[in-house]
Amino acid sequence: MTLAGNARDLLISAFPRGADFWRIDWFGEIDFPDRMLRHTQPSVRVHLSKITDPRILADPGIPVDPGSTAAVASQARCWVSIGTATLLRIGDIWSDQRFVWSPEHEVETFEKLQIDESSARLLKAGHSDDDGTFLLPVREHPWHLGNTHSYCVRVALADGRCLVIPCMELALFYFGSSSELLTRLFLPPLQTSALYTDIKFAASRKHLSLDLAEGLPKESAHDVGRIATSHRAWRVAAWIGTSLLRSPSGGTGVYPQCFFPFEGETTLTASGRWLAHGDQARATFLVYRLHSCSHPFPFETLRYRTSGERRKRRVIDSRAASQTRGPRSGARDAKHAALRERDASSSLAPRIRRTFREHRFPDLVHKRIWGEAAVEGGTQPPTSNRGTKTVSDAAVGDPGSTERLRPIALVEALCRPKEPPEFLRAALARLSRLKRIKVTLLSAGTDDGWTIPMPYELNESGNIPREVLIEDGAQQRLRRLAVFAISSQMRSLTVALVESVGARVRLYRIPNASSVADLLLPSHAMRHWLPLPERV
Repeated sequence: MTLAGNARDLLISAFPRGADFWRIDWFGEIDFPDRMLRHTQPSVRVHLSKITDPRILADPGIPVDPGSTAAVASQARCWVSIGTATLLRIGDIWSDQRFVWSPEHEVETFEKLQIDESSARLLKAGHSDDDGTFLLPVREHPWHLGNTHSYCVRVALADGRCLVIPCMELALFYFGSSSELLTRLFLPPLQTSALYTDIKFAASRKHLSLDLAEGLPKESAHDVGRIATSHRAWRVAAWIGTSLLRSPSGGTGVYPQCFFPFEGETTLTASGRWLAHGDQARATFLVYRLHSCSHPFPFETLRYRTSGERRKRRVIDSRAASQTRGPRSGARDAKHAALRERDASSSLAPRIRRTFREHRFPDLVHKRIWGEAAVEGGTQPPTSNRGTKTVSDAAVGDPGSTERLRPIALVEALCRPKEPPEFLRAALARLSRLKRIKVTLLSAGTDDGWTIPMPYELNESGNIPREVLIEDGAQQRLRRLAVFAISSQMRSLTVALVESVGARVRLYRIPNASSVADLLLPSHAMRHWLPLPERV
């Protein structure tokens, strides 16, 4: 599956057309609204209100309040596939089917929250306490009125106030790293084979080795890793789909339920809106979007493989690559392709569209998460099929039709795919000039696609050893590390390239490593590596 561009360039065909601006108000029920057109995944009903306040149209920084939108009775209600919902958040503004902006909602950080059965409770959006006080007061927040039977999780704060998170936002934040993963959680019953085909977890050192299921992208490796190694996360993930099997009450439709995939302490950063609770002002913080969660993942290192890597560890002969034309890219896609609410074509190759975000989970910043990737010789750009009509329409999810709709997957990424870091470029240039060699990158990390943080063990003083740190402007950070397997008919070796000052690099040969995971262990790193002569 190849990269096709930024997901924010896509149009959502189900949304209203025209120059008006529309606010995403709430996520409604889950259903298959038209199985003749789409049967590979369910859809969620999205409620939108038209912006009527001219000040907001002139200045997007002005907060949207109930007087800024049309009456709730005139909301637009659009069915959008679950996979497409990864692009949506409550409060975002869209116009003519395109994303326009995210208003500057209130942003709060809630430190040392205790998440457990006593502090976090599942409630309906229309819930009222025994004294008749509503969870979400209609006067300050009327936008959920068409979905009072939808579910939220209320978290008690230490000062007597509370945090309210819609269950759809919990699902999007904790499991929305890709449209493919999110879709599978909304198709009950959840089986382990839908997430991974092989797993090995060394509990003593918390190293997880994971083979992702067919079709799941590498960007979902950490989410699948949490589900695979935590009983709590598994139950929460499986319950999303199971909760949809209940019979709807009073003809209100079926709404998903979701919880936190962990128990314990965390710090949450979220944007949303403070609401009153009874006579107490600013007592309930309604979350529109979660930004970060500090709770640690149940693994320390994660090695993943995608189905494509297992099928074909594609390695390139550098001499042959230099003599051939670049790969063909097939029919081009329109930049502003329209996402249609139909099953995609079975005859068009799938593509990936990325959305770019901040670090959602600070715990993963310094953890080593990596896969493998072929290092291709030659720099020829892909060649297009001239004369082929541009594909102007796309659909999220598995293909299943004969219509000319490009099947695409939506994934969340920290950054755009990058060129190799500066300290690797000279070495890669030298490798590309060698004859008849095969080069495989063993450390394709999730940050830059090439490297992972340097492994280390704390010294006797309990500090990070100075030799694994490097100056980066006014701060210090962990050195980056890249590992390559290099082989020919006569010889094979594994080498590590360790970042140094400027464009310099330290080059090491790694002997006697039974696996990539072993050679990246702190006890193995550097201590048992052998410096290579400069000429190699």
